[in-house]
Amino acid sequence: MPTTSANHDTKTLPSRAPTPEERTIIDEVLSLYQARPTDQSYAHYSPTAVFHDPVSIAKGLDSIKSQFNGMPKAFKASTTEEYRVLDDPSHPHAIRLDLTQRYVFKTGQEKTLNSLVTLEMRDGMIEHHEEEWDHKENSTGADGFMGRLNEWRKKADAKLVEKTVPADPNKL
Repeated sequence: MPTTSANHDTKTLPSRAPTPEERTIIDEVLSLYQARPTDQSYAHYSPTAVFHDPVSIAKGLDSIKSQFNGMPKAFKASTTEEYRVLDDPSHPHAIRLDLTQRYVFKTGQEKTLNSLVTLEMRDGMIEHHEEEWDHKENSTGADGFMGRLNEWRKKADAKLVEKTVPADPNKL
């Protein structure tokens, strides 16, 4: 479920305080970005949830778990530098975050990334988790031949990670 609004405008959206329920979900999701996955980190994901970022499209909870459970293998550290909950009336059933995350690779190289994170919710569960680097829409098959090719690559990347990284965070 790609974001259809003009994402360059999301950086200027006002902030709002999260509800107590949203605070719990946000803390769980941030633990994933901080490369500290636990069983509780995935408590609010639907079994059929989808995760989409510029690298992968993971379909189903086990595939999503593999994507995030693989982060400690690639990063020495991952720190949430800043985030804010966006007040976006165009997405009434979503939690939207403006997230700045600093990644330190095992090689020592560092990268700070600002992303728009959209958690589409249904009945208190995350159905779709979209991460858009620098608030730029992810390409999809709807973007023509190159979009279809890129979407195929992202699905293949997710399947490869799913085959090599356990879905159980206790087996890392």
